[in-house]
Amino acid sequence: MGRRKYDEGCAVAHSLDLIGERWALLIVRELLLGPKRFTDLRAGVPGASADVLTQRLRELMEAGVVQ
Repeated sequence: MGRRKYDEGCAVAHSLDLIGERWALLIVRELLLGPKRFTDLRAGVPGASADVLTQRLRELMEAGVVQ
């Protein structure tokens, strides 16, 4: 199953494309509390595998959502 996208020009739809992926909001929630190491993020989002967490972090960084 492919990734769902809104493919709309508006900022809200673009934001939903980025943070609407599974685990992304939980990762952002964890990072809102301050900088964390990877192991701390894994503890805060225990259901996400290391691979999924890495991928979501990479996507959020590329989009400029997190640094």
